[in-house]
This record gives sequence, C-alpha cells and structure tokens, in this order.
Amino acid sequence: MSEQLTSKQKIVLDVLRSFISRKGFSPTLKELGALLRRKKMKIASLNGAVQYLKALEEKGYIQRFSKPRGIRLLESNIKNFVEIPLVGNADCGEPLSFADDQVEDYINVSKKIIRGDEKDYFFVRAVGDSMNKEGIKDNDYVLTKKTQDVENGTNVLAVINGLGTIKKIRKEKDKLLLMPSSTNPKHKPIVLHPEDEVLICGKVEKVIKSSTTEDD
Repeated sequence: MSEQLTSKQKIVLDVLRSFISRKGFSPTLKELGALLRRKKMKIASLNGAVQYLKALEEKGYIQRFSKPRGIRLLESNIKNFVEIPLVGNADCGEPLSFADDQVEDYINVSKKIIRGDEKDYFFVRAVGDSMNKEGIKDNDYVLTKKTQDVENGTNVLAVINGLGTIKKIRKEKDKLLLMPSSTNPKHKPIVLHPEDEVLICGKVEKVIKSSTTEDD
C-alpha cells in the first residue's frame, strides 16, 4: 500500500495527474517546476522538483525512467497508456540519417491520442527550424502515424534517398514538392525528381515539446 503523502507531496501528485490527464504524457522537470511555482511552492531549481519526485516514487505513487518525459503514475490509469518507440532524428532543415528499425527509446502517451493500431505509431526527434510555423521546433518529439496515403498540404515524414525529413507535402500535376513552413527564409522547397527514392513514411499526428515551461 502507498504511504501517506505530505501536503506538498500531494500538490505535486495532483499537478502530475492534472498534466498527464490533459496532455496525455508526463511533464518535463522544467514544466513541473513552473507548474509548482504557480501553486506558490518554492522550487528554486530543478533539483527541488527531483526531490519531490523521488519521495513520490519511494512511497509508491510514481515510477521514474531515464527517458524523455519518463514519469509514470502507478495508479489504475496506467492501463490507459502505451509505449511508443522513438526511432531517431528527422531534420527539419537538411535531411539526416533516419532508420525506422532503430529504436532509441520509448515515450509513454495516453491511448486517447492513438487512433487505430498503436504499432502504426512512432516518434522522431525534430532537428532544425524549417517547420517552426507548424509548431515543430528543434528537439521536439513528433508523433507520426505510418501511412503513405496523405492529403495535399499534410505535414509528413518523408525519407528521400535514405534520409529523413519533416515537411508539408504539395502535390502538383507534374511534380511532388516537400515544403518548409518557417520564419527562416533560408529554407527552400525540396523538389522531388523521378530518380529520387522517396517514401512517405507517415503523417504528423502530434508534437510533444522536449522541454518547455508553457502550460498550453
């Protein structure tokens, strides 16, 4: 049986429950610290948040993992979460190496986010700023659903000649383009040529910030 919590530990647990219920994934330490300060708790550094998490883990309320957003509630709603693989980087500026069979880690997300078979989903880590107008920024985790059937204007993960990139797809009569959506004018459309080996691996379903203090 879980041990009784102090009043401050209960606040931390309530904040975790609320965040995970709303977002479908656990907060980063920065997010947790910011939320606790809004509750008038004195969190001077990330270590303060860590100490509360350590206490909650020792008392059997949570489990922590060395992974992105690695906090899991040890309550009945644990059954409502699934582990989605993080398979690598997808450069939002210039393509980088991408391998869909190389799992770096797993990220816990709510089943409410998943539509259909959870095996059709995976995360990639965004690199660069060519999709920042779409809310996809450097180091964000981009939840992608495997499909090659995407509508014009959809944000997709494409692999071009073995290299992965996130862009907005534009289908025209005689060509296929991958368009940036950025405040940075250096990013230009990628025009796909017949000789290119192109695979549309999936469409972007959700973006999870790697680290933010915004409560959006």
